[in-house]
Amino acid sequence: MIKKMIILIIMGLTLSSCQLFTEAIKDNMYRVELARERKELSKKDGPGAIVVDKYKEDVERVIQDIKKRPINKKVEFGGTTLLIPENTRLNPKHGNIVDEKTGYGIAVIFYIEDYCTEVFYRKKIEENKYIMLFYNHRDKSLDTVAQKIIKANGFTKTCK
Repeated sequence: MIKKMIILIIMGLTLSSCQLFTEAIKDNMYRVELARERKELSKKDGPGAIVVDKYKEDVERVIQDIKKRPINKKVEFGGTTLLIPENTRLNPKHGNIVDEKTGYGIAVIFYIEDYCTEVFYRKKIEENKYIMLFYNHRDKSLDTVAQKIIKANGFTKTCK
Protein backbone atom coordinates (compact mmCIF):
# COMPACT_ATOMS: atom_id res chain seq x y z
CA MET A 1 0.00 0.00 0.00
CA ILE A 2 2.79 2.41 0.90
CA LYS A 3 4.60 1.41 -2.27
CA LYS A 4 1.53 2.32 -4.40
CA MET A 5 1.19 5.70 -2.63
CA ILE A 6 4.86 6.51 -3.25
CA ILE A 7 4.47 5.57 -6.95
CA LEU A 8 1.36 7.76 -7.22
CA ILE A 9 3.17 10.71 -5.60
CA ILE A 10 6.18 10.32 -7.91
CA MET A 11 3.91 10.04 -10.97
CA GLY A 12 2.05 13.16 -9.88
CA LEU A 13 5.30 15.10 -9.47
CA THR A 14 6.57 13.88 -12.83
CA LEU A 15 3.39 14.83 -14.67
CA SER A 16 3.15 18.24 -13.00
CA SER A 17 6.74 19.05 -13.99
CA CYS A 18 5.91 18.44 -17.68
CA GLN A 19 4.02 21.71 -17.76
CA LEU A 20 7.10 23.52 -16.45
CA PHE A 21 9.18 22.04 -19.26
CA THR A 22 6.54 23.02 -21.81
CA GLU A 23 6.43 26.58 -20.50
CA ALA A 24 10.24 26.81 -20.53
CA ILE A 25 10.34 25.63 -24.15
CA LYS A 26 7.64 28.14 -25.19
CA ASP A 27 9.48 30.92 -23.36
CA ASN A 28 12.75 30.12 -25.13
CA MET A 29 11.02 29.99 -28.52
CA TYR A 30 9.50 33.42 -27.83
CA ARG A 31 12.91 34.84 -26.87
CA VAL A 32 14.52 33.47 -30.03
CA GLU A 33 11.75 35.00 -32.15
CA LEU A 34 12.18 38.39 -30.43
CA ALA A 35 15.94 38.27 -31.01
CA ARG A 36 15.41 37.40 -34.68
CA GLU A 37 12.93 40.26 -35.07
CA ARG A 38 15.28 42.72 -33.33
CA LYS A 39 18.11 41.67 -35.63
CA GLU A 40 15.89 42.08 -38.71
CA LEU A 41 14.80 45.59 -37.66
CA SER A 42 18.43 46.62 -37.10
CA LYS A 43 19.56 45.78 -40.63
CA LYS A 44 20.88 48.60 -42.83
CA ASP A 45 17.50 49.23 -44.50
CA GLY A 46 15.43 48.63 -41.37
CA PRO A 47 13.83 51.26 -39.14
CA GLY A 48 16.25 50.43 -36.31
CA ALA A 49 19.44 51.03 -38.31
CA ILE A 50 20.18 54.15 -36.26
CA VAL A 51 20.70 52.09 -33.09
CA VAL A 52 23.53 50.10 -34.70
CA ASP A 53 26.84 51.81 -33.94
CA LYS A 54 28.35 51.30 -37.39
CA TYR A 55 25.29 52.88 -39.11
CA LYS A 56 24.44 55.63 -36.60
CA GLU A 57 26.41 58.56 -38.07
CA ASP A 58 25.47 57.72 -41.66
CA VAL A 59 21.78 57.37 -40.79
CA GLU A 60 21.84 60.74 -39.00
CA ARG A 61 23.45 62.29 -42.10
CA VAL A 62 20.81 60.69 -44.34
CA ILE A 63 18.00 62.05 -42.14
CA GLN A 64 19.46 65.56 -42.45
CA ASP A 65 19.56 65.13 -46.23
CA ILE A 66 16.01 63.72 -46.48
CA LYS A 67 14.78 66.64 -44.36
CA LYS A 68 15.67 69.02 -47.22
CA ARG A 69 13.99 67.01 -49.99
CA PRO A 70 10.55 67.74 -51.42
CA ILE A 71 7.74 65.28 -50.71
CA ASN A 72 6.84 64.36 -54.30
CA LYS A 73 7.49 60.64 -54.89
CA LYS A 74 4.32 58.59 -55.28
CA VAL A 75 4.27 55.05 -53.90
CA GLU A 76 1.54 52.45 -53.52
CA PHE A 77 0.87 51.27 -49.99
CA GLY A 78 -2.16 49.42 -48.69
CA GLY A 79 -4.20 50.08 -51.80
CA THR A 80 -3.66 53.83 -51.79
CA THR A 81 -1.07 56.25 -53.15
CA LEU A 82 1.20 58.02 -50.66
CA LEU A 83 3.69 60.82 -51.16
CA ILE A 84 7.14 60.33 -49.63
CA PRO A 85 10.43 62.27 -49.94
CA GLU A 86 12.21 62.37 -53.28
CA ASN A 87 14.84 59.62 -53.83
CA THR A 88 13.40 57.36 -51.14
CA ARG A 89 11.38 54.15 -51.20
CA LEU A 90 9.32 52.12 -48.77
CA ASN A 91 10.82 48.97 -47.28
CA PRO A 92 8.18 46.35 -48.13
CA LYS A 93 9.09 44.21 -45.12
CA HIS A 94 8.78 46.88 -42.40
CA GLY A 95 7.02 49.84 -44.08
CA ASN A 96 9.79 52.31 -43.22
CA ILE A 97 11.39 54.89 -45.49
CA VAL A 98 14.74 53.96 -47.09
CA ASP A 99 17.14 56.33 -48.85
CA GLU A 100 17.65 55.04 -52.40
CA LYS A 101 21.18 56.43 -52.73
CA THR A 102 22.70 54.98 -49.55
CA GLY A 103 20.26 52.18 -48.67
CA TYR A 104 19.90 53.36 -45.06
CA GLY A 105 16.51 53.03 -43.42
CA ILE A 106 15.01 55.68 -41.18
CA ALA A 107 12.40 55.22 -38.49
CA VAL A 108 9.41 56.78 -40.21
CA ILE A 109 7.10 53.80 -40.56
CA PHE A 110 3.76 53.23 -42.30
CA TYR A 111 1.57 50.32 -41.26
CA ILE A 112 -2.03 49.26 -41.73
CA GLU A 113 -4.49 48.67 -38.88
CA ASP A 114 -8.14 47.72 -38.84
CA TYR A 115 -8.95 50.07 -35.97
CA CYS A 116 -8.59 53.76 -35.27
CA THR A 117 -6.62 55.26 -32.42
CA GLU A 118 -6.07 58.94 -31.74
CA VAL A 119 -2.47 58.35 -30.63
CA PHE A 120 -0.87 58.16 -34.10
CA TYR A 121 -1.38 60.12 -37.28
CA ARG A 122 -3.56 58.14 -39.66
CA LYS A 123 -5.38 58.19 -42.95
CA LYS A 124 -8.56 56.22 -43.56
CA ILE A 125 -8.32 54.16 -46.74
CA GLU A 126 -11.60 52.24 -46.42
CA GLU A 127 -14.14 51.24 -43.79
CA ASN A 128 -12.22 49.98 -40.71
CA LYS A 129 -8.85 50.20 -42.49
CA TYR A 130 -6.30 52.89 -41.65
CA ILE A 131 -2.72 53.67 -42.60
CA MET A 132 -0.86 54.72 -39.47
CA LEU A 133 2.34 56.76 -39.41
CA PHE A 134 4.73 55.94 -36.60
CA TYR A 135 7.88 57.92 -35.76
CA ASN A 136 9.76 59.36 -32.78
CA HIS A 137 8.36 62.89 -32.44
CA ARG A 138 11.08 63.75 -29.89
CA ASP A 139 13.74 63.45 -32.58
CA LYS A 140 13.50 66.89 -34.20
CA SER A 141 14.93 65.77 -37.55
CA LEU A 142 12.52 62.82 -37.84
CA ASP A 143 9.69 65.06 -36.68
CA THR A 144 10.45 67.50 -39.51
CA VAL A 145 10.43 64.71 -42.13
CA ALA A 146 7.28 63.13 -40.70
CA GLN A 147 5.38 66.44 -40.46
CA LYS A 148 6.09 67.13 -44.15
CA ILE A 149 4.75 63.65 -45.02
CA ILE A 150 1.70 64.16 -42.78
CA LYS A 151 0.80 67.44 -44.49
CA ALA A 152 1.41 66.10 -48.02
CA ASN A 153 -0.80 63.03 -47.45
CA GLY A 154 -3.56 64.54 -45.31
CA PHE A 155 -2.95 62.43 -42.20
CA THR A 156 -4.87 63.45 -39.05
CA LYS A 157 -5.11 62.50 -35.40
CA THR A 158 -8.89 62.17 -35.43
CA CYS A 159 -10.94 59.09 -36.20
CA LYS A 160 -13.52 60.93 -38.32
